[in-house]
Amino acid sequence: MRRIAGFLLIAGIAGAAATGQAAPPRVGFVYPAGGKAGDTFEIEVGGQYLAGPMGLYFSGGGISAEVLEHDKLPPAAVLSDYRDRLRTIRDEFRGLEQGSEVPVSAVMPEIRDLLASVDLTEKSVRQIADFARRRSDPKRQLNNQIGETVRLRVTIDSQAEPGMRYARLRTAQGLANPVRFFVGNLPEYREESSWQFSLPDYLDIETAPEPEDDPWLLRGAIEPPATVNGQILPGEVDEFVVSAKKDEQLVIAVAARNVVPYLADAVPGWFQAVVSVRDPRGRELAFSDDYRFDPDPVLFYKIPRDGNYRVRIHDSIYRGREDFVYRITVGELPFLTGITPMGGQAGSEVDLVFSGGNLTEFERTRYVLPDKPGIIRVAAAGEAGHTHSLPFHVGDAPEDAEREDNDRLGAANEIPMPGVINGVIGRRGDLDYFRVNGTGNRPMTFEVFARRLGSPLDASLVVFDDDGKEIARNDDFENPAAGLTTHHADPRITIPLPDNGRCFVRVADTQHQGDSAYTYRLRVSQGPPDTPLRVTPSSNTVRPGGTARVTVHALRLGAFDGPIRIELADAPEGYTMRPATIGEGEESATVGIAVPSSPTEEPQRIVLRGFAIEEGKEVAELEFVPSEEMTQAFITPHIVPVDALLIDVVESPSPAP
Repeated sequence: MRRIAGFLLIAGIAGAAATGQAAPPRVGFVYPAGGKAGDTFEIEVGGQYLAGPMGLYFSGGGISAEVLEHDKLPPAAVLSDYRDRLRTIRDEFRGLEQGSEVPVSAVMPEIRDLLASVDLTEKSVRQIADFARRRSDPKRQLNNQIGETVRLRVTIDSQAEPGMRYARLRTAQGLANPVRFFVGNLPEYREESSWQFSLPDYLDIETAPEPEDDPWLLRGAIEPPATVNGQILPGEVDEFVVSAKKDEQLVIAVAARNVVPYLADAVPGWFQAVVSVRDPRGRELAFSDDYRFDPDPVLFYKIPRDGNYRVRIHDSIYRGREDFVYRITVGELPFLTGITPMGGQAGSEVDLVFSGGNLTEFERTRYVLPDKPGIIRVAAAGEAGHTHSLPFHVGDAPEDAEREDNDRLGAANEIPMPGVINGVIGRRGDLDYFRVNGTGNRPMTFEVFARRLGSPLDASLVVFDDDGKEIARNDDFENPAAGLTTHHADPRITIPLPDNGRCFVRVADTQHQGDSAYTYRLRVSQGPPDTPLRVTPSSNTVRPGGTARVTVHALRLGAFDGPIRIELADAPEGYTMRPATIGEGEESATVGIAVPSSPTEEPQRIVLRGFAIEEGKEVAELEFVPSEEMTQAFITPHIVPVDALLIDVVESPSPAP
């Protein structure tokens, strides 16, 4: 059904184009995908239906953007007309004053005047050159989904909080989908583009070289710590030089899939980066193509002697295009490989022990957990920043620790109800048994958090009745609420308890492996309903007085199959919604949010609430998260959480050109 819905969406866009109605803007990438707090720099946003750009809307605050230019290659017939007009004034360009001593600024006014005489601009000529370049390169394909670009000047406030943000391009046609953007605190560099357009050079007008005044452009060796931004085009291998000193513990961490999580029309559905370190002669010293279960590679290398070292990055099978965007952080920076424990109860304080590289000052810290349960990211950050964070589970129940020896039914640990146990499969073949007392004939959920928290454990769960008879087992549960997970290795079981309410549960590794790194969290609960709610799309554009229509998805993970009531919470003035219901056994519902009769100056944040209904009564408020529907590798759908549900109220948009 999801695949059919995706087809209908595409058909709907095509239908809108056929009737002259503007299609919504869609962004595929932003490059560079971040910058240092306090910097001003230019970025490029690539996508489709981007006409009339008005600015970028960032989550988190502290970032502003100014639109410089929108660029879309005209049809071939229009470009042919441009070329014909350019030919009529070719001879006049030869009469311009030129030479290696003539600055570009001296000839550009005359060039622009000549172009204007035949209704051309510098942009028109650049489009001629760009089209010819793309057409003559057999490795490049014109991809309409990222065929348009918007160039903007971005300024990040010096006090802006580092971390991931979401950026949405705002156009005359409406608000685009969110894309990831990162605020850092290290010096930032950008690779020099493989194609630089110069109007005088294209017209064979000799001028003095222009001095480069872009401090972001990467020239020579970089001094770590620093972040390098780049794009991989078809068949391309990027290489840059790092100056390092003997005995430095260098960390090279790539963000590629973490920048653009899913590419709908590429296999495996993301940019699969490969990174290596080489000596000055080009000999490979270290190599990585992933980090544990994360496709973004991380490389650790102890520098053997002072000197310059080459860092090389490319796609594993040498694919590439403009949305193969990466950020590489290089330096002797803290890198987190493990956290003990891997979680804690919401609202509490926990003592965390960090393990990893360059962590001498960060081995132990007290951490105050947020009040809301969920999975957050925790990093070990030093004065110069950090290179990695790990997921950390904030639970909603009392916590306890496993106590050995519990490798048989008779030695099972007692689990409080509800409760969370922090355990470890400490050796090969280790088995951990736990005893549970609940209410008979009511569903109980057993869930392991391990692989999704960075543990190597490939866990299995087996539930036994009070007599030791197996009544359920699972080793992989596909969890649609984990939108960025493609390998679901954590088990989950929901079953009615026996009449007496007593049972046992066993945790083990399916590969019969184990050591101190094979940690896990076992959560046991008996209600309330476990049904996360997701609302899509997260960016909505509506005419004044109209209605925004969004879909609420009920991800029914447990036994709850009842109706769910949806309502609007703390709405801005002028926004209303009739309470809606996801029916019994149903997985989604479309709801309408009425908007004010006047346009808004900026998009408005909307919050929805959902309540599980049993026997006509509300029994629990359910988690509600704004999300985007994304497709991986042509076919696999994912519902990916984002920052907010936004509605932009704009005047009736004109048809997209």
